[in-house]
Amino acid sequence: MDEGIALLTATRPRTRSVFPTYQAETYVRDGEPEIAAATATRSLGLASRIDAPRCVTMVRDLEPELSRNAHTAGVGELLERLRAIT
Repeated sequence: MDEGIALLTATRPRTRSVFPTYQAETYVRDGEPEIAAATATRSLGLASRIDAPRCVTMVRDLEPELSRNAHTAGVGELLERLRAIT
């Protein structure tokens, strides 16, 4: 997936923000909350900059699973950031 994301042109910013969210979902399912949080944070940052509400919603959908690992590096910070977004 990383290779596919790298091949996307700059004219596809929304796609660039959605793909890392899919990766984060996979990391959550695989029991890798730290990597999931880092990936979702990257996606959320891009989605916020380009006004991609669908992607923000997708990251929000990870919140219940990630909340179980709020003590894990990066997860707590992501959860706080999600709570701050209105």
